[in-house]
Amino acid sequence: MLVVTEKTEVTLLETLRDYWEKSPTHRCLHLKISQIEHDVPNWFDRLLEKTRQNFDEHNLQIYRCLDDDVFILTRFFTHKSVENFLQHISPIFSPATLNGAIELHEIGVGWAKLRTICEKKIEIIKIQNAEKRQKAAEKEALLKMNREKALNTMSEDLVTTIAKRREQRETAEVMLVEDDLFSQKLIKNALKNKYSLSITGDGQGALMSYVNKAPDVLFLDIGLPDINGHEVLEKLFKIDPDAYVVMFSGNGDKDNVMQAMELGAKGFIGKPFTPEKLMKYIQKSPFINEKQKREKNHGNLVH
Repeated sequence: MLVVTEKTEVTLLETLRDYWEKSPTHRCLHLKISQIEHDVPNWFDRLLEKTRQNFDEHNLQIYRCLDDDVFILTRFFTHKSVENFLQHISPIFSPATLNGAIELHEIGVGWAKLRTICEKKIEIIKIQNAEKRQKAAEKEALLKMNREKALNTMSEDLVTTIAKRREQRETAEVMLVEDDLFSQKLIKNALKNKYSLSITGDGQGALMSYVNKAPDVLFLDIGLPDINGHEVLEKLFKIDPDAYVVMFSGNGDKDNVMQAMELGAKGFIGKPFTPEKLMKYIQKSPFINEKQKREKNHGNLVH
């Protein structure tokens, strides 16, 4: 039995057209589930089970559309077998009724109507997708406006004292901007008991946290949920031209690496990464090197 639940409408239309041209006596049972008011969470799984019990699985094709309508294609549907099938599946949706919500077509005869049904469903999906894109664009515009507002209201005192606070701090501070929880855990374990680590999962939080923390090294992921890592990098260097930033990403293609380097990144680590790669770049940070020198000189003076 073939069950289709993704890109169903387009696939169904192509299949129906193929049967219309090559096997017009094939049957199509249309279950108009979208017209039924019900709240059964696992109705489709139960429907599949009843279908298996009533028909030969080898000859069945089942298509579940985005609006929950179901189309079952087979060669052997008859009005009597459909009535029997209806009796078996009606309890699934009880107390709702399937009366008037089932339609049997011989594809060669009903092709025009079936094509119209599919094309309408496809058009509705296109409209819904366009609306989703519009809402996403509006949301992104609002987020961008809020990000700009947050940056504009950032404490000028904190921005202008980043270098001073970083220099005066005795302990090294590592900052991670990464939304992937697994990567966060890897870096936490790698730096445990070695360096102070602060973590944020988005670009807006990164800029605000950077100003507050004034870290000695920043590991910045390119694929953030709100702002592209390259955009964060560009904004960051406007705030702190001396920032020591290392980019990492699962997409380590040449263009990403070159763009990051051109914007001022000091290195690029591809995923999956190792603790050794992280430590290599941490040890290269001039700010951490300076702290280590001061610590060493202080130790020599004490002795």
